[in-house]
Amino acid sequence: MKPSLLQRHLHGCHQELKGKDEDYFRRRETRLNRSKLDHSGNFHKSNKAALHASYVVALKIAQQKKPHSIGETLVMPCTKEIVRIMLGEQSAKKLDTLPLSANTVQRRISDMSTGIKDQVVSEIKTAPLGIFALQLDETTDVNNCAQLPVFTRYIKDDDFKEDFLFCHPLESSTTGSDIFELVSSFFESEGLDWENLCGCTTDGAPAMLGSQSGFKARVKAINSKVKHMHCMIHRQALAAKTLPTELKEVLDDTVKMVNFVKSSALNSRLFRLLCSDLDSTHETLLYYTEVRWLSRGNVVRRVFELKDELKLFFSCSDKKVTQMYLAKLNDPKWITYLAYIVDIFSRLNVLNKSLQGPGAVVTDAVDKLKSFQMKLELWETKVKKGNFDVFETLADRQDISDQMVTLIVDHLSSLQNEIKRYFPDVSERILKLIRDPFHTDVASVNDAIQEEFIDFVNDFSASDLFEKESLVRYWCKISKSYPHVAEEPLRFLLLFPSTYLCETGFSSLLVIKSKLRSRLNLEADLRCALAKTAPRLTKLIGVKQCQPSH
Repeated sequence: MKPSLLQRHLHGCHQELKGKDEDYFRRRETRLNRSKLDHSGNFHKSNKAALHASYVVALKIAQQKKPHSIGETLVMPCTKEIVRIMLGEQSAKKLDTLPLSANTVQRRISDMSTGIKDQVVSEIKTAPLGIFALQLDETTDVNNCAQLPVFTRYIKDDDFKEDFLFCHPLESSTTGSDIFELVSSFFESEGLDWENLCGCTTDGAPAMLGSQSGFKARVKAINSKVKHMHCMIHRQALAAKTLPTELKEVLDDTVKMVNFVKSSALNSRLFRLLCSDLDSTHETLLYYTEVRWLSRGNVVRRVFELKDELKLFFSCSDKKVTQMYLAKLNDPKWITYLAYIVDIFSRLNVLNKSLQGPGAVVTDAVDKLKSFQMKLELWETKVKKGNFDVFETLADRQDISDQMVTLIVDHLSSLQNEIKRYFPDVSERILKLIRDPFHTDVASVNDAIQEEFIDFVNDFSASDLFEKESLVRYWCKISKSYPHVAEEPLRFLLLFPSTYLCETGFSSLLVIKSKLRSRLNLEADLRCALAKTAPRLTKLIGVKQCQPSH
Protein backbone atom coordinates (compact mmCIF):
# COMPACT_ATOMS: atom_id res chain seq x y z
CA MET A 1 0.00 0.00 0.00
CA LYS A 2 2.53 2.61 -1.10
CA PRO A 3 1.16 6.17 -1.00
CA SER A 4 2.54 6.94 -4.47
CA LEU A 5 0.77 3.93 -5.99
CA LEU A 6 -2.47 4.71 -4.18
CA GLN A 7 -2.35 8.29 -5.45
CA ARG A 8 -1.71 7.14 -9.01
CA HIS A 9 -4.64 4.73 -8.78
CA LEU A 10 -6.91 7.49 -7.46
CA HIS A 11 -6.00 9.96 -10.21
CA GLY A 12 -5.99 7.30 -12.94
CA CYS A 13 -9.14 5.33 -12.12
CA HIS A 14 -11.27 7.57 -9.92
CA GLN A 15 -11.00 11.14 -11.19
CA GLU A 16 -14.39 12.06 -9.74
CA LEU A 17 -13.23 11.20 -6.19
CA LYS A 18 -9.87 12.96 -6.02
CA GLY A 19 -11.34 16.08 -4.38
CA LYS A 20 -13.24 14.26 -1.64
CA ASP A 21 -12.21 14.60 2.00
CA GLU A 22 -11.19 11.82 4.38
CA ASP A 23 -14.62 11.55 6.02
CA TYR A 24 -16.19 10.71 2.67
CA PHE A 25 -13.89 7.70 2.22
CA ARG A 26 -14.52 6.56 5.80
CA ARG A 27 -18.28 6.61 5.13
CA ARG A 28 -17.70 4.60 1.91
CA GLU A 29 -15.65 2.05 3.86
CA THR A 30 -18.36 1.69 6.52
CA ARG A 31 -21.07 1.20 3.89
CA LEU A 32 -18.98 -1.37 2.06
CA ASN A 33 -18.32 -3.33 5.23
CA ARG A 34 -22.03 -3.38 6.00
CA SER A 35 -22.79 -4.75 2.55
CA LYS A 36 -20.26 -7.53 3.06
CA LEU A 37 -21.75 -8.46 6.42
CA ASP A 38 -25.44 -8.23 5.48
CA HIS A 39 -27.85 -10.40 7.43
CA SER A 40 -28.57 -12.70 4.52
CA GLY A 41 -24.89 -13.30 3.78
CA ASN A 42 -25.60 -13.41 0.05
CA PHE A 43 -22.70 -11.15 -0.86
CA HIS A 44 -20.16 -13.22 1.06
CA LYS A 45 -21.54 -16.56 -0.10
CA SER A 46 -21.54 -15.46 -3.73
CA ASN A 47 -17.88 -14.47 -3.67
CA LYS A 48 -16.91 -17.55 -1.71
CA ALA A 49 -18.50 -19.70 -4.40
CA ALA A 50 -16.76 -17.70 -7.16
CA LEU A 51 -13.40 -18.22 -5.45
CA HIS A 52 -14.06 -21.95 -5.10
CA ALA A 53 -15.13 -22.19 -8.75
CA SER A 54 -11.97 -20.40 -9.93
CA TYR A 55 -9.81 -23.00 -8.14
CA VAL A 56 -11.80 -25.87 -9.63
CA VAL A 57 -11.53 -24.48 -13.16
CA ALA A 58 -7.81 -23.77 -12.71
CA LEU A 59 -7.27 -27.38 -11.59
CA LYS A 60 -9.13 -28.69 -14.65
CA ILE A 61 -7.02 -26.47 -16.91
CA ALA A 62 -3.83 -27.85 -15.37
CA GLN A 63 -5.02 -31.47 -15.53
CA GLN A 64 -5.86 -31.06 -19.22
CA LYS A 65 -2.45 -29.40 -19.78
CA LYS A 66 -4.03 -26.32 -21.38
CA PRO A 67 -2.70 -22.71 -21.48
CA HIS A 68 -3.66 -20.50 -18.54
CA SER A 69 -5.32 -17.97 -20.84
CA ILE A 70 -7.96 -20.49 -21.91
CA GLY A 71 -9.96 -19.59 -18.79
CA GLU A 72 -10.75 -16.04 -19.89
CA THR A 73 -10.64 -16.67 -23.67
CA LEU A 74 -12.74 -19.84 -23.90
CA VAL A 75 -14.08 -21.22 -20.61
CA MET A 76 -15.64 -17.99 -19.33
CA PRO A 77 -17.25 -16.86 -22.63
CA CYS A 78 -18.66 -20.32 -23.28
CA THR A 79 -19.96 -20.64 -19.72
CA LYS A 80 -21.66 -17.25 -19.92
CA GLU A 81 -23.33 -18.12 -23.21
CA ILE A 82 -24.54 -21.47 -21.88
CA VAL A 83 -25.95 -19.90 -18.70
CA ARG A 84 -27.51 -17.02 -20.66
CA ILE A 85 -29.27 -19.44 -23.04
CA MET A 86 -30.31 -21.97 -20.40
CA LEU A 87 -31.02 -19.77 -17.35
CA GLY A 88 -31.32 -16.20 -18.56
CA GLU A 89 -29.42 -12.92 -18.57
CA GLN A 90 -29.72 -12.36 -14.82
CA SER A 91 -27.98 -15.65 -14.02
CA ALA A 92 -25.24 -14.96 -16.56
CA LYS A 93 -24.39 -11.68 -14.84
CA LYS A 94 -23.55 -13.56 -11.64
CA LEU A 95 -20.53 -15.08 -13.43
CA ASP A 96 -18.91 -11.64 -13.67
CA THR A 97 -17.50 -12.17 -10.17
CA LEU A 98 -15.66 -15.36 -11.25
CA PRO A 99 -11.90 -14.57 -11.54
CA LEU A 100 -10.37 -16.51 -14.44
CA SER A 101 -7.68 -14.29 -15.93
CA ALA A 102 -4.42 -15.91 -17.03
CA ASN A 103 -2.53 -14.51 -14.03
CA THR A 104 -5.26 -15.65 -11.64
CA VAL A 105 -5.24 -19.18 -13.08
CA GLN A 106 -1.45 -19.25 -12.77
CA ARG A 107 -1.64 -18.21 -9.11
CA ARG A 108 -4.34 -20.79 -8.41
CA ILE A 109 -2.25 -23.56 -9.99
CA SER A 110 0.80 -22.45 -8.02
CA ASP A 111 -1.19 -22.47 -4.76
CA MET A 112 -2.56 -25.96 -5.44
CA SER A 113 0.88 -27.25 -6.47
CA THR A 114 2.43 -26.02 -3.23
CA GLY A 115 -0.39 -27.61 -1.25
CA ILE A 116 0.00 -30.95 -3.04
CA LYS A 117 3.77 -30.93 -2.50
CA ASP A 118 3.33 -30.22 1.22
CA GLN A 119 0.83 -33.08 1.51
CA VAL A 120 3.14 -35.56 -0.24
CA VAL A 121 6.17 -34.54 1.83
CA SER A 122 4.11 -34.78 5.02
CA GLU A 123 2.87 -38.25 4.08
CA ILE A 124 6.44 -39.39 3.37
CA LYS A 125 7.62 -38.16 6.76
CA THR A 126 4.78 -39.91 8.59
CA ALA A 127 4.87 -43.14 6.54
CA PRO A 128 5.30 -46.42 8.46
CA LEU A 129 9.00 -47.22 8.94
CA GLY A 130 9.70 -43.79 7.39
CA ILE A 131 11.12 -45.31 4.19
CA PHE A 132 10.45 -44.24 0.60
CA ALA A 133 11.82 -44.85 -2.91
CA LEU A 134 12.57 -42.54 -5.83
CA GLN A 135 12.29 -42.80 -9.59
CA LEU A 136 14.12 -40.16 -11.63
CA ASP A 137 15.18 -39.54 -15.20
CA GLU A 138 16.39 -36.58 -17.20
CA THR A 139 14.96 -35.17 -20.42
CA THR A 140 15.16 -32.02 -22.54
CA ASP A 141 12.29 -29.62 -23.10
CA VAL A 142 11.45 -27.51 -26.14
CA ASN A 143 14.05 -24.88 -25.09
CA ASN A 144 16.84 -27.49 -24.85
CA CYS A 145 16.73 -27.06 -21.09
CA ALA A 146 17.36 -30.26 -19.14
CA GLN A 147 14.50 -31.16 -16.79
CA LEU A 148 14.67 -33.70 -13.96
CA PRO A 149 11.25 -35.12 -12.98
CA VAL A 150 11.25 -37.19 -9.79
CA PHE A 151 8.52 -39.54 -8.57
CA THR A 152 8.26 -41.20 -5.17
CA ARG A 153 6.69 -44.29 -3.66
CA TYR A 154 5.89 -44.74 0.03
CA ILE A 155 3.47 -46.52 2.37
CA LYS A 156 0.05 -44.95 2.90
CA ASP A 157 -3.09 -46.59 4.33
CA ASP A 158 -1.60 -50.12 4.29
CA ASP A 159 -0.64 -49.88 0.63
CA PHE A 160 1.92 -48.28 -1.66
CA LYS A 161 1.27 -44.82 -2.99
CA GLU A 162 3.10 -43.41 -6.02
CA ASP A 163 3.13 -39.68 -6.60
CA PHE A 164 4.91 -36.85 -8.33
CA LEU A 165 7.58 -35.27 -6.10
CA PHE A 166 9.21 -32.45 -8.09
CA CYS A 167 10.60 -31.39 -11.46
CA HIS A 168 13.51 -28.97 -11.46
CA PRO A 169 15.64 -27.74 -14.38
CA LEU A 170 19.33 -28.53 -14.67
CA GLU A 171 20.60 -25.08 -15.61
CA SER A 172 24.02 -26.06 -16.95
CA SER A 173 25.48 -29.56 -17.20
CA THR A 174 23.70 -32.84 -16.43
CA THR A 175 26.43 -34.74 -14.61
CA GLY A 176 25.85 -37.05 -11.69
CA SER A 177 27.06 -34.30 -9.38
CA ASP A 178 24.47 -31.83 -10.74
CA ILE A 179 21.65 -34.34 -10.38
CA PHE A 180 22.69 -35.24 -6.86
CA GLU A 181 22.95 -31.59 -5.80
CA LEU A 182 19.46 -30.90 -7.17
CA VAL A 183 17.88 -33.81 -5.30
CA SER A 184 19.90 -33.03 -2.17
CA SER A 185 18.76 -29.40 -2.26
CA PHE A 186 15.11 -30.49 -2.40
CA PHE A 187 15.63 -32.93 0.48
CA GLU A 188 17.22 -30.19 2.58
CA SER A 189 14.50 -27.62 1.86
CA GLU A 190 11.67 -30.08 2.61
CA GLY A 191 13.29 -31.79 5.60
CA LEU A 192 13.65 -35.25 4.03
CA ASP A 193 16.41 -37.55 5.26
CA TRP A 194 18.70 -39.54 2.98
CA GLU A 195 18.78 -42.28 5.63
CA ASN A 196 15.11 -43.00 4.95
CA LEU A 197 15.65 -43.48 1.22
CA CYS A 198 15.50 -47.19 0.42
CA GLY A 199 15.85 -47.26 -3.36
CA CYS A 200 16.47 -45.28 -6.56
CA THR A 201 15.47 -46.30 -10.07
CA THR A 202 17.09 -44.56 -13.05
CA ASP A 203 18.00 -45.16 -16.66
CA GLY A 204 21.40 -46.60 -17.56
CA ALA A 205 23.15 -43.30 -18.33
CA PRO A 206 26.68 -42.89 -16.87
CA ALA A 207 25.52 -39.75 -15.02
CA MET A 208 23.06 -41.94 -13.13
CA LEU A 209 24.86 -45.25 -12.64
CA GLY A 210 28.51 -44.17 -12.87
CA SER A 211 30.59 -46.02 -10.26
CA GLN A 212 32.92 -43.08 -9.58
CA SER A 213 31.04 -39.79 -9.84
CA GLY A 214 27.54 -40.87 -10.91
CA PHE A 215 24.37 -40.21 -8.94
CA LYS A 216 24.43 -43.80 -7.67
CA ALA A 217 27.96 -43.48 -6.25
CA ARG A 218 27.16 -40.20 -4.47
CA VAL A 219 24.01 -41.61 -2.89
CA LYS A 220 25.88 -44.73 -1.78
CA ALA A 221 28.46 -42.52 -0.07
CA ILE A 222 25.70 -41.07 2.12
CA ASN A 223 23.53 -44.17 2.61
CA SER A 224 25.02 -47.53 1.72
CA LYS A 225 21.66 -49.29 2.28
CA VAL A 226 20.05 -47.65 -0.76
CA LYS A 227 19.32 -50.15 -3.54
CA HIS A 228 19.78 -48.90 -7.10
CA MET A 229 17.79 -50.26 -10.01
CA HIS A 230 18.56 -49.85 -13.71
CA CYS A 231 15.15 -49.55 -15.40
CA MET A 232 14.06 -53.07 -16.40
CA ILE A 233 12.22 -51.83 -19.48
CA HIS A 234 15.37 -50.12 -20.75
CA ARG A 235 17.36 -53.30 -20.12
CA GLN A 236 14.79 -55.43 -21.91
CA ALA A 237 14.91 -53.07 -24.90
CA LEU A 238 18.72 -53.29 -24.96
CA ALA A 239 18.67 -57.08 -24.77
CA ALA A 240 16.12 -57.23 -27.61
CA LYS A 241 18.51 -55.44 -29.98
CA THR A 242 20.52 -58.64 -30.39
CA LEU A 243 20.16 -59.80 -34.00
CA PRO A 244 22.26 -62.01 -36.30
CA THR A 245 23.79 -60.28 -39.32
CA GLU A 246 21.23 -61.68 -41.78
CA LEU A 247 18.26 -60.52 -39.74
CA LYS A 248 19.89 -57.14 -39.05
CA GLU A 249 20.23 -56.57 -42.79
CA VAL A 250 16.55 -57.41 -43.33
CA LEU A 251 15.57 -54.95 -40.59
CA ASP A 252 17.77 -52.23 -42.12
CA ASP A 253 16.24 -52.83 -45.57
CA THR A 254 12.76 -52.57 -44.05
CA VAL A 255 13.58 -49.24 -42.39
CA LYS A 256 15.01 -47.91 -45.68
CA MET A 257 11.81 -48.83 -47.52
CA VAL A 258 9.72 -47.01 -44.93
CA ASN A 259 11.97 -43.95 -45.08
CA PHE A 260 11.79 -43.86 -48.89
CA VAL A 261 8.01 -43.72 -48.80
CA LYS A 262 7.57 -41.54 -45.71
CA SER A 263 10.34 -38.99 -46.34
CA SER A 264 8.64 -37.69 -49.48
CA ALA A 265 5.27 -35.97 -49.17
CA LEU A 266 4.39 -37.01 -52.74
CA ASN A 267 5.29 -40.66 -52.12
CA SER A 268 3.28 -40.66 -48.90
CA ARG A 269 0.18 -39.32 -50.65
CA LEU A 270 0.49 -41.71 -53.59
CA PHE A 271 0.98 -44.71 -51.29
CA ARG A 272 -2.04 -43.69 -49.21
CA LEU A 273 -4.19 -43.43 -52.33
CA LEU A 274 -2.93 -46.80 -53.53
CA CYS A 275 -3.82 -48.49 -50.23
CA SER A 276 -7.21 -46.77 -50.23
CA ASP A 277 -8.01 -47.96 -53.77
CA LEU A 278 -7.00 -51.50 -52.87
CA ASP A 279 -9.10 -51.37 -49.68
CA SER A 280 -6.05 -52.34 -47.60
CA THR A 281 -6.12 -52.89 -43.86
CA HIS A 282 -3.80 -49.88 -43.36
CA GLU A 283 -3.12 -46.81 -45.46
CA THR A 284 0.20 -45.61 -44.04
CA LEU A 285 3.54 -46.97 -42.93
CA LEU A 286 5.06 -46.23 -39.53
CA TYR A 287 8.34 -44.42 -38.99
CA TYR A 288 11.02 -46.35 -37.12
CA THR A 289 12.19 -44.59 -33.95
CA GLU A 290 15.20 -46.07 -32.21
CA VAL A 291 14.39 -44.76 -28.73
CA ARG A 292 10.78 -45.94 -28.67
CA TRP A 293 10.43 -49.32 -27.02
CA LEU A 294 7.75 -50.80 -29.32
CA SER A 295 8.78 -49.14 -32.57
CA ARG A 296 10.61 -52.02 -34.28
CA GLY A 297 7.85 -54.54 -33.75
CA ASN A 298 5.13 -52.17 -34.97
CA VAL A 299 7.14 -51.01 -38.02
CA VAL A 300 8.05 -54.48 -39.35
CA ARG A 301 4.51 -55.81 -38.80
CA ARG A 302 3.02 -52.92 -40.77
CA VAL A 303 5.51 -53.48 -43.62
CA PHE A 304 4.73 -57.21 -43.71
CA GLU A 305 0.98 -56.55 -43.81
CA LEU A 306 1.43 -54.05 -46.66
CA LYS A 307 4.09 -55.98 -48.59
CA ASP A 308 1.83 -56.53 -51.63
CA GLU A 309 0.96 -52.82 -51.77
CA LEU A 310 4.65 -51.95 -51.50
CA LYS A 311 5.44 -54.29 -54.40
CA LEU A 312 2.89 -52.56 -56.57
CA PHE A 313 4.09 -49.12 -55.50
CA PHE A 314 7.76 -49.87 -56.22
CA SER A 315 6.92 -51.53 -59.54
CA CYS A 316 5.46 -48.21 -60.78
CA SER A 317 8.90 -46.61 -60.62
CA ASP A 318 11.99 -47.41 -62.66
CA LYS A 319 14.44 -45.90 -60.19
CA LYS A 320 17.35 -48.09 -59.24
CA VAL A 321 16.57 -47.95 -55.52
CA THR A 322 12.93 -48.91 -55.98
CA GLN A 323 13.92 -51.84 -58.18
CA MET A 324 16.27 -52.98 -55.43
CA TYR A 325 13.44 -52.81 -52.87
CA LEU A 326 11.16 -54.66 -55.29
CA ALA A 327 13.73 -57.43 -55.64
CA LYS A 328 13.84 -57.78 -51.84
CA LEU A 329 10.05 -58.04 -51.57
CA ASN A 330 9.99 -60.69 -54.35
CA ASP A 331 12.69 -62.76 -52.63
CA PRO A 332 11.02 -65.64 -50.68
CA LYS A 333 14.02 -65.98 -48.39
CA TRP A 334 13.92 -62.27 -47.48
CA ILE A 335 10.17 -62.45 -46.77
CA THR A 336 10.72 -65.52 -44.58
CA TYR A 337 13.31 -63.66 -42.55
CA LEU A 338 10.92 -60.71 -42.26
CA ALA A 339 8.13 -63.04 -41.07
CA TYR A 340 10.32 -64.33 -38.25
CA ILE A 341 11.33 -60.79 -37.25
CA VAL A 342 7.63 -59.83 -37.11
CA ASP A 343 6.88 -62.75 -34.78
CA ILE A 344 9.82 -62.41 -32.40
CA PHE A 345 9.45 -58.64 -32.09
CA SER A 346 5.74 -59.08 -31.40
CA ARG A 347 6.63 -61.42 -28.54
CA LEU A 348 9.22 -58.96 -27.24
CA ASN A 349 6.68 -56.14 -27.41
CA VAL A 350 4.23 -58.18 -25.34
CA LEU A 351 6.93 -58.62 -22.69
CA ASN A 352 7.75 -54.91 -22.83
CA LYS A 353 4.11 -53.89 -22.35
CA SER A 354 3.74 -56.28 -19.41
CA LEU A 355 6.62 -54.49 -17.66
CA GLN A 356 4.96 -51.11 -18.12
CA GLY A 357 2.27 -49.51 -15.98
CA PRO A 358 1.98 -47.90 -12.54
CA GLY A 359 2.01 -49.91 -9.35
CA ALA A 360 4.49 -52.52 -10.62
CA VAL A 361 6.86 -54.17 -8.14
CA VAL A 362 10.20 -55.87 -8.73
CA THR A 363 8.91 -59.36 -7.86
CA ASP A 364 6.29 -59.20 -10.62
CA ALA A 365 8.88 -58.03 -13.17
CA VAL A 366 11.27 -60.82 -12.14
CA ASP A 367 8.49 -63.39 -12.62
CA LYS A 368 7.69 -62.11 -16.12
CA LEU A 369 11.35 -62.16 -17.17
CA LYS A 370 11.85 -65.70 -15.85
CA SER A 371 8.72 -66.79 -17.67
CA PHE A 372 10.00 -65.26 -20.92
CA GLN A 373 13.37 -66.99 -20.52
CA MET A 374 11.62 -70.33 -20.13
CA LYS A 375 9.52 -69.57 -23.22
CA LEU A 376 12.69 -68.87 -25.20
CA GLU A 377 14.04 -72.27 -24.21
CA LEU A 378 10.75 -73.91 -25.20
CA TRP A 379 10.66 -72.11 -28.56
CA GLU A 380 14.25 -73.13 -29.26
CA THR A 381 13.42 -76.77 -28.58
CA LYS A 382 10.34 -76.67 -30.82
CA VAL A 383 12.15 -74.95 -33.70
CA LYS A 384 14.88 -77.59 -33.59
CA LYS A 385 12.15 -80.19 -34.13
CA GLY A 386 10.69 -78.22 -37.04
CA ASN A 387 7.67 -77.00 -35.11
CA PHE A 388 6.99 -73.31 -35.89
CA ASP A 389 3.50 -73.03 -34.42
CA VAL A 390 4.72 -70.58 -31.78
CA PHE A 391 5.51 -68.09 -34.58
CA GLU A 392 2.18 -67.47 -36.29
CA THR A 393 3.45 -65.46 -39.28
CA LEU A 394 6.43 -67.72 -39.94
CA ALA A 395 4.31 -70.88 -39.63
CA ASP A 396 2.37 -69.90 -42.78
CA ARG A 397 5.57 -69.97 -44.86
CA GLN A 398 6.34 -73.13 -46.79
CA ASP A 399 9.95 -72.29 -47.66
CA ILE A 400 11.72 -72.59 -44.30
CA SER A 401 15.19 -73.99 -44.97
CA ASP A 402 17.60 -75.72 -42.60
CA GLN A 403 19.71 -72.57 -42.72
CA MET A 404 16.73 -70.58 -41.48
CA VAL A 405 16.17 -73.06 -38.66
CA THR A 406 19.79 -72.73 -37.57
CA LEU A 407 19.53 -68.94 -37.72
CA ILE A 408 16.40 -68.90 -35.52
CA VAL A 409 17.94 -71.29 -32.99
CA ASP A 410 21.08 -69.15 -32.75
CA HIS A 411 19.01 -66.00 -32.30
CA LEU A 412 16.84 -67.50 -29.56
CA SER A 413 19.96 -68.75 -27.79
CA SER A 414 21.64 -65.34 -28.00
CA LEU A 415 18.47 -63.70 -26.67
CA GLN A 416 18.59 -65.97 -23.63
CA ASN A 417 22.23 -65.06 -23.01
CA GLU A 418 21.55 -61.33 -23.37
CA ILE A 419 18.63 -61.43 -20.94
CA LYS A 420 20.77 -63.32 -18.42
CA ARG A 421 23.53 -60.72 -18.87
CA TYR A 422 21.24 -57.73 -18.43
CA PHE A 423 19.18 -59.32 -15.64
CA PRO A 424 21.41 -61.04 -13.10
CA ASP A 425 19.52 -63.29 -10.73
CA VAL A 426 17.77 -61.60 -7.81
CA SER A 427 18.61 -63.08 -4.42
CA GLU A 428 16.44 -66.15 -3.90
CA ARG A 429 16.57 -65.54 -0.15
CA ILE A 430 14.74 -62.20 -0.32
CA LEU A 431 12.23 -63.57 -2.87
CA LYS A 432 11.45 -66.53 -0.61
CA LEU A 433 11.15 -64.26 2.43
CA ILE A 434 8.63 -62.07 0.59
CA ARG A 435 6.57 -64.84 -1.02
CA ASP A 436 6.81 -67.66 1.53
CA PRO A 437 7.93 -66.23 4.87
CA PHE A 438 6.47 -69.05 6.97
CA HIS A 439 8.74 -71.62 5.33
CA THR A 440 11.87 -69.50 5.53
CA ASP A 441 14.75 -70.74 7.66
CA VAL A 442 15.33 -68.59 10.76
CA ALA A 443 19.09 -68.80 10.19
CA SER A 444 18.71 -66.98 6.87
CA VAL A 445 17.44 -63.76 8.46
CA ASN A 446 19.49 -61.11 10.23
CA ASP A 447 20.65 -62.08 13.71
CA ALA A 448 19.17 -58.91 15.21
CA ILE A 449 15.61 -59.80 14.22
CA GLN A 450 15.62 -63.59 14.65
CA GLU A 451 13.60 -63.54 17.87
CA GLU A 452 10.96 -61.26 16.35
CA PHE A 453 10.94 -63.48 13.26
CA ILE A 454 10.21 -66.56 15.42
CA ASP A 455 7.26 -64.74 16.98
CA PHE A 456 6.10 -63.78 13.50
CA VAL A 457 6.16 -67.29 11.95
CA ASN A 458 4.28 -68.67 14.94
CA ASP A 459 1.57 -66.02 14.78
CA PHE A 460 -1.56 -67.72 13.41
CA SER A 461 -3.27 -64.43 12.58
CA ALA A 462 -0.28 -63.39 10.48
CA SER A 463 -0.32 -66.63 8.49
CA ASP A 464 -4.07 -66.39 8.03
CA LEU A 465 -3.76 -62.82 6.73
CA PHE A 466 -1.09 -63.97 4.23
CA GLU A 467 -3.70 -66.05 2.39
CA LYS A 468 -6.11 -63.12 2.03
CA GLU A 469 -4.00 -60.09 1.09
CA SER A 470 -1.69 -59.22 -1.77
CA LEU A 471 2.03 -59.21 -1.01
CA VAL A 472 2.23 -55.42 -0.86
CA ARG A 473 -0.76 -54.93 1.44
CA TYR A 474 0.27 -57.90 3.57
CA TRP A 475 3.73 -56.61 4.38
CA CYS A 476 2.37 -53.09 4.93
CA LYS A 477 -0.05 -54.42 7.54
CA ILE A 478 2.53 -56.71 9.15
CA SER A 479 4.90 -53.75 9.60
CA LYS A 480 2.66 -52.47 12.42
CA SER A 481 3.17 -55.60 14.54
CA TYR A 482 6.57 -56.79 13.28
CA PRO A 483 8.40 -53.71 11.94
CA HIS A 484 11.87 -55.27 11.90
CA VAL A 485 10.73 -58.39 10.05
CA ALA A 486 8.78 -56.36 7.48
CA GLU A 487 11.48 -53.77 6.85
CA GLU A 488 13.62 -55.80 4.42
CA PRO A 489 10.67 -57.06 2.29
CA LEU A 490 9.19 -53.54 2.16
CA ARG A 491 12.53 -51.98 1.18
CA PHE A 492 12.70 -54.42 -1.73
CA LEU A 493 9.06 -54.06 -2.77
CA LEU A 494 9.14 -50.25 -2.62
CA LEU A 495 11.87 -50.16 -5.25
CA PHE A 496 10.52 -49.08 -8.65
CA PRO A 497 11.23 -51.75 -11.32
CA SER A 498 11.28 -49.16 -14.14
CA THR A 499 11.17 -45.45 -14.96
CA TYR A 500 7.70 -45.80 -16.49
CA LEU A 501 6.25 -42.86 -14.54
CA CYS A 502 9.08 -40.60 -15.71
CA GLU A 503 8.54 -41.68 -19.32
CA THR A 504 4.84 -40.84 -19.14
CA GLY A 505 5.77 -37.59 -17.43
CA PHE A 506 7.99 -36.70 -20.40
CA SER A 507 4.96 -36.83 -22.69
CA SER A 508 3.00 -34.50 -20.40
CA LEU A 509 6.01 -32.20 -20.12
CA LEU A 510 6.21 -31.77 -23.89
CA VAL A 511 2.49 -30.97 -24.08
CA ILE A 512 2.62 -28.41 -21.26
CA LYS A 513 5.85 -26.67 -22.31
CA SER A 514 5.31 -26.30 -26.05
CA LYS A 515 6.72 -23.81 -28.54
CA LEU A 516 3.90 -21.42 -27.70
CA ARG A 517 4.62 -21.68 -23.95
CA SER A 518 8.40 -21.95 -24.05
CA ARG A 519 9.03 -19.59 -21.09
CA LEU A 520 6.70 -21.42 -18.70
CA ASN A 521 8.02 -22.62 -15.35
CA LEU A 522 6.30 -25.96 -15.65
CA GLU A 523 6.69 -27.61 -12.23
CA ALA A 524 3.37 -26.34 -10.82
CA ASP A 525 1.41 -27.29 -13.95
CA LEU A 526 3.15 -30.66 -14.17
CA ARG A 527 2.43 -31.45 -10.52
CA CYS A 528 -1.27 -30.59 -10.83
CA ALA A 529 -1.49 -32.67 -14.03
CA LEU A 530 0.33 -35.77 -12.74
CA ALA A 531 -0.15 -35.83 -8.97
CA LYS A 532 -2.52 -38.40 -7.51
CA THR A 533 -2.95 -36.33 -4.36
CA ALA A 534 -5.96 -34.02 -4.61
CA PRO A 535 -5.45 -30.40 -3.50
CA ARG A 536 -7.23 -29.30 -0.32
CA LEU A 537 -9.38 -26.60 -1.86
CA THR A 538 -11.30 -25.87 1.32
CA LYS A 539 -8.06 -25.07 3.14
CA LEU A 540 -6.78 -22.92 0.27
CA ILE A 541 -10.03 -20.97 0.01
CA GLY A 542 -10.12 -20.43 3.76
CA VAL A 543 -6.99 -18.26 3.70
CA LYS A 544 -7.99 -16.26 0.62
CA GLN A 545 -9.90 -13.00 0.63
CA CYS A 546 -13.19 -13.21 -1.25
CA GLN A 547 -13.17 -9.90 -3.07
CA PRO A 548 -14.19 -9.32 -6.69
CA SER A 549 -12.24 -6.87 -8.81
CA HIS A 550 -13.90 -3.50 -9.45
